[in-house]
Parts: sequence; structure tokens; C-alpha cells
Amino acid sequence: MMATTLKGFASLPADTFANGPESGKDISANGRTGPFSGQPVQGFSAVQFAGNDKFWFMPDNGYGAKTNSSDFLLRIYQIDPNFRASGDGSVQVGNFIQLADPDGKIPFEIVNKGTTQRFLTGADLDIESFAIANDQTIWIGDEFGPYLLNFDATGKLLEAPIATPNYVKLNTLNGQAPLVIGHRGASGERPEHTLASYKLAIDRGADFIEPDLVSTKDGVLVARHEPNIINTTDVSDRPEFASRKTTKIVDGVPEEGFFVSDFTLAELKTIRAKMPQSFRSQAFNGLFEIPTLDEIIELVKQEETLTGRKIGIYPETKHPIYHDGLGLSLEEKLIDTLVKNGFTDPKRVFIQSFETSNLKELNSILMPKAGIDLPLVQLLDAEDVRLDGSLIEVQPYDFVVNEDSRTYGDLRSPAGLQEIATYADGIGPWKRMIVSVKGVDANNDGKADDINGDGAVNDADKTTLPPTTLIQDAHAVGLQVHPYTFRNEERYLAADYNGNPELEFRQFIDLGVDAYFTDFPGTGDLVRDQIVAPFVRSPQNPDVLGTGAVSNLERSKGFEGMAINPDRSKLYPFLEGTVVGDPPGALRIYEFDLAARQFQGLLGYYKMESPNNAIGDMSVINANEYLVIERDNNQGDTAKFKKIYKVDFARKDANNFVAKEEVVDLLNIADPNDLNKDGNTTFKFPFQTIEDVLVIDENTILVANDNNYPFSVGRPPAIDNNEIIYLELNKPLNLDPRVGIAGQNLPTTQINGGNGDDVLYGSAIAEFFNAGEGNNIIYGSEGNNIFIAGGGNDIAYGGAANDVFFLGNGNNTIYAGEGKNRISVGSGNNLVYAGAGDDIIFTGAGDDLIYAAEGNNTISAGIGNDTVYTGSGSDKFILDAGTGSTTIIGYGANDQISHGSTLVANSVLSTAINGNDTLISFGSNLLATLKDVRISSVTIV
Repeated sequence: MMATTLKGFASLPADTFANGPESGKDISANGRTGPFSGQPVQGFSAVQFAGNDKFWFMPDNGYGAKTNSSDFLLRIYQIDPNFRASGDGSVQVGNFIQLADPDGKIPFEIVNKGTTQRFLTGADLDIESFAIANDQTIWIGDEFGPYLLNFDATGKLLEAPIATPNYVKLNTLNGQAPLVIGHRGASGERPEHTLASYKLAIDRGADFIEPDLVSTKDGVLVARHEPNIINTTDVSDRPEFASRKTTKIVDGVPEEGFFVSDFTLAELKTIRAKMPQSFRSQAFNGLFEIPTLDEIIELVKQEETLTGRKIGIYPETKHPIYHDGLGLSLEEKLIDTLVKNGFTDPKRVFIQSFETSNLKELNSILMPKAGIDLPLVQLLDAEDVRLDGSLIEVQPYDFVVNEDSRTYGDLRSPAGLQEIATYADGIGPWKRMIVSVKGVDANNDGKADDINGDGAVNDADKTTLPPTTLIQDAHAVGLQVHPYTFRNEERYLAADYNGNPELEFRQFIDLGVDAYFTDFPGTGDLVRDQIVAPFVRSPQNPDVLGTGAVSNLERSKGFEGMAINPDRSKLYPFLEGTVVGDPPGALRIYEFDLAARQFQGLLGYYKMESPNNAIGDMSVINANEYLVIERDNNQGDTAKFKKIYKVDFARKDANNFVAKEEVVDLLNIADPNDLNKDGNTTFKFPFQTIEDVLVIDENTILVANDNNYPFSVGRPPAIDNNEIIYLELNKPLNLDPRVGIAGQNLPTTQINGGNGDDVLYGSAIAEFFNAGEGNNIIYGSEGNNIFIAGGGNDIAYGGAANDVFFLGNGNNTIYAGEGKNRISVGSGNNLVYAGAGDDIIFTGAGDDLIYAAEGNNTISAGIGNDTVYTGSGSDKFILDAGTGSTTIIGYGANDQISHGSTLVANSVLSTAINGNDTLISFGSNLLATLKDVRISSVTIV
């Protein structure tokens, strides 16, 4: 793309201080050691107009952290740059607005809590963005909350900080938050199936605890993962039980060990549990008994009384056919125990099994007989995954006994799920049935390789495959999905998760699981709570610091950007970081209604070019288009990515990401007049934090850096100054007349219509027509007029002066007359007559007819089948890909073609001669036809 041009340069020296108390007592960097004798005028993080040639610049919280900024006062400074081309490049600092909370609106403790004025500091709030409303109140975006803050024009806080709502749509069966199930308790931290493990799971936030049930010799249900307890207890070390060691057939497989069914409860109570996994802590071995189901229910009731929380149990009947063969059937005892203990609330119990027959018996006979109805879950198993990620299927053991050839794979089919839905309420699949993993076989031995070289092949050596449709298929027949088992250790995590178990939880929550079994319920609870929390909170949020609420946004990633729409009715606060649960690199753009003083939801997402990038600011162009700074976190020669994009709120993809188009590369700016006096004709803005952008006019924007005094060194060897620059764009912006310098100087005479069909008449002076909705007719007469209308079919007449037409999505007709006019219409079928001046014309998605006449015009006809008649000037045509194409009549040798917003800057356009015409295409997409022109190439700018 053609380089942007440096149009103005000014610099405020780093060591600039304003009146005020000493600041920076905790600062020492780059030869500057506090305390400083005054308040540094530094760290500009947002900018707005303060008149025609002055600006309000707002520093952030000061020195970058709550802990070092308690003596930095939060202010907004009036800044007057004397831009070098015509000026000397100096910057004058004028008055300032001191932000304060004299009325005590802030509900949390602030640094100056004991003073009358209650001046706000960088330890109280991290202010990063602001906008000025029609009533001159100041709205500020903060990062510590993140909060929206509302101040009057003097800097007095008008209301308590407004918390940021966390809008989340879950893909669970009924949109409910997923449940956290403590798998065998908190079995990653305590020996499994012990009261200590269950209690810790409850303490860690589990909604349910899972006791696997087997039976003692005397018919008591106890919690063990298997009938064979050789690996989970110290029974092997008990000489009094040495004779009990035997071999039994469990589900057709011989096992050697010690079996619960050979012990009475009294004998079993003398045995102690141990951690079966050698890589987990063995510190609690030999301390805890094997609990009965009655004791587990008693524990749950005690914990409910202590915590005020409702806690459920999720028993599994282990090996039902095996126990039936011993005369120790589990299901009847389970139902009897639940009824006896009054624990039959269907919201607090799930019963699960890997076999099917016992669940069917529970559903049709045992529970109806007992007068209860508890949800049942069909567990689904597999032996393992193959190298390619496909599952090695196995059968429910009752299928084996009954000579039913089906496998769990058949039960996962739509027909199988439909069958399960006749007797159960959910499925409990192995997580690899939802997201499988594949290995690498570089040595071609048919086995997965040890990629990380730790001497073992496990999930850490494999990568995930795309999710299956099991969740959607189960939900389609009304079944919940409760996968197992989520563990924190890296050996259980696919390489994609980089050793971070939270990423696996996030993926499965996003996919829509209704619950999950985890050995580490604290992790499962944290991620779930982060995603479903009612508010977005940073680690510095007072609720996180004081009440134990969870943070779901990284530090210093709050409202870095915020823009106000052209009629100043809405704010668009823009988070710098990704909220937990959102796609990587996705930044939320909120909508806030100023009249209602409420958030209205998410407008959409901004997609960063790299998840490691950051945004710096956002500035309005028109109701749909805004400028956004996106940057890397490097400075000086290491800075590689500093760009400004134009985003379009009206264009979003299927995932709600707003469309974006590169407008400026801040590391490649033409400086033919060497305005910054560095001896180069290419200017770079290589600062780590570039946090200020403001649209000046359709061709010019202001950009400034946050110099992070005294830390950043983007132009070594000296620390950074605050540089303020004007940039001339290579393509005009479709600027709403209420935006930019022009918006500061609107005609004082305003003629308003209503929402009906109005006829408005102007006079010979400059006037502002705001026609509203309806089918309006506007007669502008002479003077430099501004025409704004809504979505009706409008007719507007301008005179010979320089007029601005900004009409909506109806079928509009514009008679612009002479003068240098700016014309913008929406997506209707428009008819535009421009005069002989140098006009800028933007049309939308309709089929438009444009008569551009003489002059050097810039014409962006949008998508749709458009026809443009041009005169003898030097015209620039901005082309877009999409539905339809533009027919240009009168294309001349001095005319140029430019990429529109639907084409990237390096899109290759082709030309072809077709009869007497020239066709311009992007791939197979015909963009324009140059009628009666035969040329082999066109000038692309």
C-alpha cells in the first residue's frame, strides 16, 4: 500500500512536570529517580478535541502498577501542539482537569480517602480511554475494574464505577453453567474415595462428588474405584490379611489382589487408603479410612450446613454383573440408602454405570418402586486411541454376556443415543470421544513417538483432532454430556494445551459439555467460574483483591480503547485483553447507551493479528467505521508491528468479528520534508505503547505515543518524549460531518426534521440539516451546508458551496451542485449528481448511479451494480469485491484505481480487454468495467 505521509510533528519533552505534589517516590529508571518535584505530564493514553487547535490528553495510571502509582494524580491535560511543518514542533501544556471523588461515590478504599477533595491516583484506577458526551460529561474507561467512570466537566465523579458485565452464551443443553464433579473426590491431591478427598473437592468448589460403589462381604456399600483394592490401599502391608490375596474373574478378566467382597465392613475399616499414582503426593498415605455411602452422605449434609451450598453426589455402580454373581447386588442397596438418608433430590443426585441393563432396571423398576426419579447417566468407554486418533472400541459387559455385538461406538451413534434417551438422562463419555488425539510416527514402527523425550508416550506427545459431533448429537435427543477425566498433569494434556489444563477445560466448556469429571476440581471450578462470572474482572479488581471473586481478564487489559458514535448517544468500550472463554486473540467491543446509562451487550469482537499484540486506542469515523491502533510490545529496532486499522461494525463474520482494513503502517511513513529532523525521509513511530488516535478530517489523523515515563526507550539512547503527529492518509475516510475538526465547528443554524416525511428549506447561510427518519426533501440553497438523514428515501439539493451529504440506507437522490462536496449514502439504490468540483463520493451496497462531472473526484461505489459517469479530471476509483461490479464511463488516462475495504492492500488486480471495454478483476470477481476503454493495465494506488 502507498505509504502514509507525515504532515505534522510535535514533541513534548519527557521531563515535563505540572504543578502538584511530589510524585514517583518508588521510581528509579534510566537516570531518573523519584520523588519528582511535581506531576509528570506523561503516559498519554487517550485524546479528544479541546477546540480547533488544542486537545485534551489523558495520561494513564502513572507508572504502570497499583503499587508504584499512589502519588500520581489522575488528570486530563489541555495540550497545544505547534506542529512542525508550519510551526516549531513544540508543545504547550495548558490547564488540567483533576479527577476526584469528593462525594464518595467509589465504594472501595482509595489512597486519599481521608481528604475532603479525594483526588484520585494511579493506585485507585488505571484510566486508559475517554470520550466527551453531548452534555460535556466525561466518560472514562478503566483497566483495574475494568470500569466505566462518569465525571462532570470539572472532573468530579458523578456515580459509582460501572462494572463490566460478562456476556456469555453457553452451548450446554439448556444454556446452564456446567457442573464440576470431583472425580473420586479431589483425587489429584488426596487418596481417592476418602472423606478427606471428598471434603477437599467440596472446598475446591465441586458441585458433585463421585463415589464409586462396591460391596463388602456383609453387604455394605463402600467407596472404591474397583473391587480389587490392592493398588488403592495398604492391604498388601497387612499381614493379618495376607491370606485374602486371591484371583477373581471381573468382567471376564482374571485379576489378582484383595477384593472388597472378601472383607466385612469392620475389617475394611482397619485398612487405610493410599495414593495409587506414584507421581502424585504420597504424603497422605495411611491416614484415611474407606468410607461407606452413608458416611459420604453424612459428610455432604455437614458441608451443606457449613457452607450454605447445595452439594450433590454422583455414585457409580461398579461392575454390576460381577456383584450380582456374588449375591451382592448394588442397585437396590443404593436406592435404599438414598431413601433412608432422605437424599433423593433429583437436582443433587446422578447415578451412572458402564453397563446398560442395570440402568434400565433402575429406570423402569427400582426407582418407580421406591417413589423416586433420579437422573441416570450412561457411561461410555473405549480401550485407547490409535495412532491416527480413532478409538479402539470395547463393549459394555452386559452386551458381552447377552451376546449383543454392539460396542460403545454404536451407543454413540445417533440411533444409539436415541436408545439411551429412553432410559437415561445423560451420557458420560471418555473425553477422547469428543476431542481425540493423534500421535507422530516418524520411525514408522506403527506406534506413537516420544516427542518430548521424557521416556514415556502419553497425551503430551500428541495433538488434538477437530471435535466430533457427539455433544451436538446427544443434545439433539435431550441428553446431557458429562465427559471424564480432566487432570492437571502434563502427561494427560495434549501438546496443544502447552501444559496448561485450563485451556482444555475452556475448550470443552466452549463445546458445550454440561458437566465434567476432574481429579482437580479447584481448576475445573476456577475456569467454569471465570467463564460464567457475572462481571469481567481484572486481577486488580477490588472484588478479586478483597472478596475472593475470580479474575477472568489479564492484568492491564481493560478498556484501553473507547469511542463515542457521531451523535454521541453510544459508547463503544473496547477491552485490550481476551476474556477467559473467548477465542484466542478476540477482544470484546461493548455497546453502552448513554441515555439509559447501561451496557447494551457486545457489539462484536476485534481479531488481533497475533494474540500477543495489544490495542492502543479507538476513534470514530462514522456510525459504523472506527480506527483502531494495534501494536506489538516491542520498541526501537525490535518493533515490527505498529498499525492502524479501520474496522466496520456493519460487517461481521459468522463468529461476530468485525471487518478490519489496514489504513496506516506506523513503521513506514513517508516524510519527504524530514519533519522530525532525523535526516531520513521515512518516518517510524517505533514506540512500545502507541495509545492515541483521533480523526482530524477525512484525510488526516492525529497519533501520539504513551512514553511510559521514565521507562520506555523507543528512540535510544534517550528516554521517550511524548510525540504527537499528524498523518495524511492515502485514501479519504468516509467521515461523518459531526466528527473531526468539522464536528467542532458545525453550523450554528440547525434545521431539524422528525421521524415523518419532512420538507426542509434552508437559506443562503451555512446550515446543519438533521432530517431524521422518513422520506425527506431538503433544500439547502447556498452556504456550506451539512445534510444528515436516516433510513428513508431522501432527496437533497445543495448549492454551489462545499456541502456535506450524509444520508442513510434508503433510495436517495442527491443534487450536490458545484463546490467541493462530500457525499455518503447507505445501502439503497441511490442517484447522485455531483457538480464540477473535487468531490468525494461514498456509496453503499445498492445499485447506484453516479454522475461525477468535472473535477478531481474520489469515488467509492461500494458493492452492488453501480454505474459511474466521470468528467475530464483526475479521478480515483476505490473498488470493492462482493456482489455486483462498477461500470465506469469516461475513464481517462489520468484516472487511478485503489483497493477498497473488502480487498487487502496487496490484492493483485488483473485487467482484460473484452470487446471495446476493459475488465478489472480480483481473481474470478469482476470489480469494474471501463466502458469504451481498451487498456492493458491501470494505475493502482
